[in-house]
Amino acid sequence: MKHKDGFNPTKEDLLTIEKLLIEIKQKKGIKVNAKIKMQEQLTTLKSEYDGVKYKGREFFTIKAKRIKVKEKLITIDLKIRELNIELSFKNTLKLEIEYYLKHNKSLEGKEDLKKIEGKLKELKKKYKDFAKDRTRIASLRIMASELTEEIDKILEL
Repeated sequence: MKHKDGFNPTKEDLLTIEKLLIEIKQKKGIKVNAKIKMQEQLTTLKSEYDGVKYKGREFFTIKAKRIKVKEKLITIDLKIRELNIELSFKNTLKLEIEYYLKHNKSLEGKEDLKKIEGKLKELKKKYKDFAKDRTRIASLRIMASELTEEIDKILEL
């Protein structure tokens, strides 16, 4: 049974979302560490201004380095913001899936039911073929035929 708006998550989907959240947090951690290093570089470069002649050649060299570091820092900040937005979206989705699974316990294990149904159909086919095989003993063929009928009844439930 599908939800009226097509939202039909499973426990597997929940695990996938949790895995994605961990991956995003790891990426964010790497970016945050890079940002900290860039900020330290800016501080170091700022301290290099001390003792340098204003608008001298060294001043402009330091300034150019600081501009490059600031540009990298802006890029890292944008990436962190993107990751934060993605984290927020995935967390919301995770909460919705948890809520859905909690309030739709009747759907729990539906994936397992599909696997069982598939195996029952395979078993039915196997014994149907057995029942058709004229080289088999008649009583065994009858038993195989009855078994396929029983499997049909189970599948109809």
